[in-house]
Amino acid sequence: MTQPTEVAIPQIFTYFQAAESPAGRSLKWKLERLAKCHLDVSEELATAFGRAMNTGDRLGDAYITAAFSSPKGKARARKDVEQALRGGINSVSDPSAELVAMFDQINTDPEWVDWDKVEHGAEVFRRYKELYPYFGMATFNAYGLETVAKPLALTGAYTGGSAFGRFLETSRLWTDTTEPGAMRPGAVGRRSAVFVRTLHSMIRHTLLPHPEWNRDRLGMPISQFAQTGTLVLSSFAPGMQLKLLGYRPTDADVEAMMHHWRYVGYLMGVEPPWYPETVADGFKAQLLFGLAEQPKIDKDSQELCRSFMDTFLPPEDAKGVRQLYGKLRYKAQLGHARFYLGEESYEGTGLPDPGLWRFAPLARVPGNLTRETLRRNVPGVAGWIDQINRRDRHEFLNSNLEGGEAKFKPVDKLTR
Repeated sequence: MTQPTEVAIPQIFTYFQAAESPAGRSLKWKLERLAKCHLDVSEELATAFGRAMNTGDRLGDAYITAAFSSPKGKARARKDVEQALRGGINSVSDPSAELVAMFDQINTDPEWVDWDKVEHGAEVFRRYKELYPYFGMATFNAYGLETVAKPLALTGAYTGGSAFGRFLETSRLWTDTTEPGAMRPGAVGRRSAVFVRTLHSMIRHTLLPHPEWNRDRLGMPISQFAQTGTLVLSSFAPGMQLKLLGYRPTDADVEAMMHHWRYVGYLMGVEPPWYPETVADGFKAQLLFGLAEQPKIDKDSQELCRSFMDTFLPPEDAKGVRQLYGKLRYKAQLGHARFYLGEESYEGTGLPDPGLWRFAPLARVPGNLTRETLRRNVPGVAGWIDQINRRDRHEFLNSNLEGGEAKFKPVDKLTR
């Protein structure tokens, strides 16, 4: 943990108080039962993550700050990144020192990376057919965190007509970064990860001076803490929870997924003070992230949940069978959200009670379990499943995302 100690811990970081509360002790006990080991977070580690909540991307933010210091630099900021990805940093005309430094880090493999494990983790990620809707709903808990909800609300990233579009762009990132060989130089996943990194730095640059962003209290927008939590949410969390739907990943599978997303994070400028490497570590990370910030259920958080779920409603002009299908789809998605979130968290979203639809995901268990059993025991089935899942995800994006590509650009104007 090589952190500058002068970085202040924001007021919203309440891990130490929460860990000693009855709710905190209860969460620790429940996770230890699942992990089958003690989950002890040291004071040093918790303090380091408190500071990480007030830390951004040192190289990416330096590049955007330098680029935005002049009108011409602002206009070419993204173009220079795109050119460096396409032709290498030497192909960029008069690159800034900050851009050179960022790409020097991007093009230098960290000592911990294991490329076989990166590819294994990407393959595990591709096995989960229902992963994208699951991710969309799993983030509902994060919407109750002010450090997550406020950037989304201010940028309009998940409100109004942009909700489904932003979800599709994120789905594009998940797909791009988990294709075979996607994280190698020149590949599509590497490109998307770096574009999102640039987008995050632009958002920080815009939000930090905003009057609604109190850095003493909230820390850094899209902080190192928040991004590390997202990486864990993208790997350890589905590896554990989707076992309920009939999937059968091994601990090695889950750990490979975690390793894959650690490398994606590396390209995105994520430099956490600690990153989980084992399943037991994953439970420790879940405890740390679960107690670091107390949820604040308000209008913004519920609007984010509602605006996402509303994308599953039938169009206003839908009639007859089309309207009926849309309503059933909406109820089924409400049921999935209730199943994944649990009763208490779901109530905080302000969404309608799904009734018996909350059991709808269980209908997937027989098919998933059968497919997983064949994958593990019949030669050739694993590759066949992988091809089908890859094809289905690309077809979904090509039919819903304009041009099949994500722009990964910041909004032109904040919502307030």
